[in-house]
Amino acid sequence: MRTDANAGALRLETRGLRALYGRTEALSGLDAAIPAGRIVAVLGENGSGKSTLLKVLARIRPPAGGEVLLDGAPLLARPRRETARRIAYVPQSVDLVFPIRALDLVLQGRAPHAPGFSADSAEDHARALDAMKACDVRDLAERDASALSGGEARRVFLARAVAQEAEIWLLDEPTAGLDPRHRLEFLGVLRRRHSESRLTVLLVTHEVDLAARIADRVLLLRHGRAVAEGPPDEVLTAGNLRLAFDVEFRPGAARLEAAALSERPPLTQ
Repeated sequence: MRTDANAGALRLETRGLRALYGRTEALSGLDAAIPAGRIVAVLGENGSGKSTLLKVLARIRPPAGGEVLLDGAPLLARPRRETARRIAYVPQSVDLVFPIRALDLVLQGRAPHAPGFSADSAEDHARALDAMKACDVRDLAERDASALSGGEARRVFLARAVAQEAEIWLLDEPTAGLDPRHRLEFLGVLRRRHSESRLTVLLVTHEVDLAARIADRVLLLRHGRAVAEGPPDEVLTAGNLRLAFDVEFRPGAARLEAAALSERPPLTQ
């Protein structure tokens, strides 16, 4: 297993990863490294393979070729229950077909920890409610999740990831549709959980300024391949962004005024 002196051991790695979206090749031989305990932002235009990458890593979509390694071993060789405990996936949007209480949706995050098919325990309920409080959705516990607004539903799914207590978070456009207050609250929850638990986070976003502000590393995609990968200062250059998005960025615009935002707290080793 490769290591990065600046980032530590790799938690997830893709080697020549291919994936299909219908008949279209969404990932075309992608090589990428996600270091343990770091926040990695994935940027790219629509159709670049960002969401497909998360779904492959979450074992929702099978790869069409190549491989994914978790701690140096093939992901697909591990029991699904193990990966369900270790990897939390927060989708960009979900169409809930049947009514379900928001609390029950969050309790789904506790399922990988329960032995067999046992019912939710008092501890599970307590952890779920604590997670909902952390994500400012405690008052939505008895609401029908299928009737929530997009921003409310997104925070409920984030609470499910918190309750799951996974060490790896896969977040697909987590701030999309959030108002400024809840966007800041989400970033606060993410930073706090990352600091406390040394989470490994793979965060898909269209927000270049958010990636510059919060990520330790950036993976820039175009047509299912990596344009660049590394620290934000090295990746978010006008030239790389032009390659990824096919538009001109003026020098220094990569951060989109990110310097005016509050600084990230320093990483702890």
